[in-house]
Amino acid sequence: MIRPWFFRAVLPNFLLLLATTPALAQSLRYEAYVSETKEGSAYLYLLEYEKAFQFFTELEQRHPEHPGPPLAQAVSLWLRELFARQELNLDHFLSPGYFGKDSGREMPAADRQAYFDLISRSRELAERHLERYPGNMDARYYMGAVEGALGSFALTIDRSYLRALKHGKKAYQYQKAIIEEDPEFADSYLAVGTYEYVLDNLPWYIKWIARMAGYRGNEERGFEYLILAATQGKLVYNEARILLMILYMREEEYEYSYQVASQLHDLYPDNFLFHLNQAQILEKLGRQDQAAEAYLEVVRLAEEGHKTYQTIPLQTFRYTMGNKLLELGHPEQALLLFKAATSDPKTPSREKVLSHVKAGGILVLQGKREEATTHYEQVERLEEFEDSHKAAREFLNKPSQQ
Repeated sequence: MIRPWFFRAVLPNFLLLLATTPALAQSLRYEAYVSETKEGSAYLYLLEYEKAFQFFTELEQRHPEHPGPPLAQAVSLWLRELFARQELNLDHFLSPGYFGKDSGREMPAADRQAYFDLISRSRELAERHLERYPGNMDARYYMGAVEGALGSFALTIDRSYLRALKHGKKAYQYQKAIIEEDPEFADSYLAVGTYEYVLDNLPWYIKWIARMAGYRGNEERGFEYLILAATQGKLVYNEARILLMILYMREEEYEYSYQVASQLHDLYPDNFLFHLNQAQILEKLGRQDQAAEAYLEVVRLAEEGHKTYQTIPLQTFRYTMGNKLLELGHPEQALLLFKAATSDPKTPSREKVLSHVKAGGILVLQGKREEATTHYEQVERLEEFEDSHKAAREFLNKPSQQ
């Protein structure tokens, strides 16, 4: 016999469960899932792509019907490839037409196939969710996110503007429809804002084709949407910040760009890319001494093997940073880096020879002819790069100034 207390104590909770379960099931951005993804996203921002991929693989096992984990796995593979190409560099994103050039590297076939397989699985799961819950905004969001990922891949890996525009437009259409229905759905503003900005800033030889095909954009609106995604988004706030840093830099709004770069570096202090971004922006701001200090700090942390800094290819990085410090008016610090490059047996031949040349040049200006002679004599014994032998002969054959 069912006692009356059963109805009073259990039935209300059972009815509440019935009322709330469909809503929870429909949601794909529920709090527990969003919270779990933060750990995996942190791996991405620490440049630990293998750990990120493994995390999202395990997350998929816990949420097998969710389109998010396979999409995140695909993004991990994509970012790992960009990092291998040394293209996660602020200067590259600012260079006109950079992603129209051949990268000189093929993505490993297995990784490429895995990327598209994961993207397909994410789309299939989003479609399945839509079939079960027609019109569901979360599922439509992931449909748009899949198109956005394909567009980013087309541009950065395959160097195809037209395919990037095609997928970008589809992503825009999905996400724009969502914010028209629900302006508080802040994650969708990332794709919409990116699309608006990019369409308004295409190279002229692409822009006219885009306009003929009905593509339109608005730069000001793009910034407004990206700020909304950065400040109110649940899943994409950091991605929106990175884009804002790049776009502020592109628009020569360096103070804003530096503020965002500093926020990102504070959040992920072990990410050397955000540290370099700060140095690059300080340089643009004309704060040469601070920029030089930041660059030297990156080198120091790399030499100490500090977390992600240990992935920096020091054997070429010292030469690059030496040239940078020369540009910034710090020859003493540049000389130390050039000397370190010449004494490291792992330094490639080109960088070693040119470091000898640069070190010799600095020492000449400092009046240290004897020490400069040592470097130029080394140049003559080594393989020639960029007229290095000519520079050495010119110095060695020049009478000493008494």
